[in-house]
Amino acid sequence: MKKKDLIEQLVSEIDSGRIRTLGIYGHGASGKSTFAQELYQSLDSTTVNLLETDPYITSERHLVVPKETPNQKVTACLAVAHELASLQRDILALQAGMDVLTIEEPWKASEVLSGAKPILIVEGMSVGFLPKEFFDKTICFYTDEETELKRRLARDTTVRNRDTKFILASQQMRRMQYLQYYKETESRADILIDQSDDKFQIKTKII
Repeated sequence: MKKKDLIEQLVSEIDSGRIRTLGIYGHGASGKSTFAQELYQSLDSTTVNLLETDPYITSERHLVVPKETPNQKVTACLAVAHELASLQRDILALQAGMDVLTIEEPWKASEVLSGAKPILIVEGMSVGFLPKEFFDKTICFYTDEETELKRRLARDTTVRNRDTKFILASQQMRRMQYLQYYKETESRADILIDQSDDKFQIKTKII
């Protein structure tokens, strides 16, 4: 199944009411945000909210360290780096029909998500740490280290104004923490997608 086919299937499931809340997650630069945007653009914008979870990653990560590797900073691969209680509150608010003001980021202004919209797509690493009962379906993305680094360099230097040297220096640590702390979340997804070598391969049976 190609990406286009999966998007068409998801649109059909959303239009028929089988999916009202969809969770999309994966490690950094795995391709989840691009997919979420493509799906969002394929839907009626008057009926769907896209809640991006990057703003729920705390900026105070320097206050804690991984127990097994105390010399490393905490990346978003650890649950402790996420404001999960706040994210759950906002998801429940939208599901209950209440408006939510999103958190401003340096590269994106805050906006109001309307609780009147019946469909909710939640996208970002934080989704992997949330109870699966929040979602009607979950999709997880992953990719190989080389592809991840290539995408991170292209995105973070242009969109997020990050330094190339910092990205290169932190890549090994990020990948190690992904394997140690985040990879296990992949087994809980309804659909697992491998985007290694910039390909699109579905690794689990479509539910």
